[in-house]
Amino acid sequence: MSIKTILHAIRNTFRAIRSGELLLRLRADKFYMHIMYLFLLMWMTILLSLQVDKTLARVGDNKAALERLRIHHAEKEAALVKLHSASAAETRLRELGSEAALPSEPASVIKKR
Repeated sequence: MSIKTILHAIRNTFRAIRSGELLLRLRADKFYMHIMYLFLLMWMTILLSLQVDKTLARVGDNKAALERLRIHHAEKEAALVKLHSASAAETRLRELGSEAALPSEPASVIKKR
């Protein structure tokens, strides 16, 4: 084959594609519905994979947000535990000017009526 015939075949192929006669020239027009179905399935696969990727990205963002909230919750819980400890309560009472304090020794006598 010469280069001239190859170029001619390529030019004819491009003309057939441009005019929509490629399937007719290849005698594949009886498979037109199958080809359309194949393209439909390919587009659906692409769209579904894009939706899955978007969902997985959202899940990753939500996991990061949950981790930040867990850290924040742990910090708040530690601060709350610190406020409820007896020594912290006594310190806060002194800061507020109260004379109430923790007992220095355990109660030994219970009042009877």
